Amino acid sequence: MNHLRSAAGAVALALFAAACGGEEEDAATSSTEPIEPTEVAYGAQVASYDLAAGTPQRFLVGLLATDNALVVGGEVTLDFWYLGSNSVAGASQEDGELKQADVPAAFTAVAGGTAPPEGEGPRTRQGDEGVGVYEATGVDFDEPGFWSVTVSGTVNGEPIDASAAFEVAPEHRIVTAGASAPRTANLLPGDPEAPVKAVDSRAEEDGSVPDPELHQLTVADAVATGRPTMVVVSTPVFCVSRFCGPITDSVQELAATYGDRANFVHIEVWRDFEQNKLNRGAAEWIYPDEEANPSEPWVFLIDGEGTIAQRWDNVANAGDLEHALEGLLQ
Repeated sequence: MNHLRSAAGAVALALFAAACGGEEEDAATSSTEPIEPTEVAYGAQVASYDLAAGTPQRFLVGLLATDNALVVGGEVTLDFWYLGSNSVAGASQEDGELKQADVPAAFTAVAGGTAPPEGEGPRTRQGDEGVGVYEATGVDFDEPGFWSVTVSGTVNGEPIDASAAFEVAPEHRIVTAGASAPRTANLLPGDPEAPVKAVDSRAEEDGSVPDPELHQLTVADAVATGRPTMVVVSTPVFCVSRFCGPITDSVQELAATYGDRANFVHIEVWRDFEQNKLNRGAAEWIYPDEEANPSEPWVFLIDGEGTIAQRWDNVANAGDLEHALEGLLQ
């Protein structure tokens, strides 16, 4: 399980790291040529987990500028290219087949983030605006294998194109909409067999947790009530992406509003972070087999019959979570 941390955080890290390198080394070794100002370039990074062929799904992509500034706001369009069933070093879109063109993708902020003002964007993030990605819905990849996406739009008033490669599996490995929810016996506060941090990475040494509303029921008991249940699988302290804390807090806020009509459960990812030991309860949701790429955070919405109604990978917007929950409560 040593690969878990890097696999879980690779995409999210890319949203905050340099996506496009400059020419610093060449400039430093060229003492006779004047150094021209570096133009802003843009890079794309696919932020979706568990993409699979043959099913409509949402697709997430982050857009960054050369100076590591995340692009926020507005809309972009996406072109999807199929590159083949096998990974080929150096393969580009010229080697592939255009499958879908001009798919609209709108900016969606991470839970807890402040969205840019309407009508502004896409543009580089300013001040304390929340981070986020561009989201397209209902994207259907007709073949498993290796794909590329080209993000096109106008950023800071200038037209841009940025591409990123990604893989599409033959089928989903993480529990998805329409599947029966795992009846998980997740850890609860006071469990004598569990370290306090295995219940919630933000737990105090005395076992108290900052989000008690999310640690009252196991998933199994929550589903048995016949009420809708929202499950967030996250590690607020150790989350590489920085998304887990805000997403967990958003679920807690929903619990405060809808707790009399629905159940809310948080499952901590790590039993022992230092020893790289995953919680068994979390594994039932995000690590079904060694072929999957473990990833977090995830949010799952379960209907009153115990079936997954909807799921959100990596980026979960608070408004989207509430809208979906209200749909089950009507």
